[in-house]
Amino acid sequence: MSGARCRTLYPFSGERHGQGLRFAAGELIRLLQVPDGGWWEGEKEDGLRGWFPASYVQLLE
Repeated sequence: MSGARCRTLYPFSGERHGQGLRFAAGELIRLLQVPDGGWWEGEKEDGLRGWFPASYVQLLE
C-alpha cells in the first residue's frame, strides 16, 4: 500500500507524537509506510513527513 494516497478526515496536531504529521481535514497524503498497529507514515503535498493515526484518513482509489 506504500505510495497510495489518502485524504484526511479530521485535523491532527501531531503534538503528542514526536514524529507526528500535522494536518487539517481534507488534505492529501502519500503513504510511505503502513505497518500494523494503527499508525501510518505519510508525506503531505508540501513535503512534510510524519506519522498519524490510520483512522484519521480515507484511502483513495
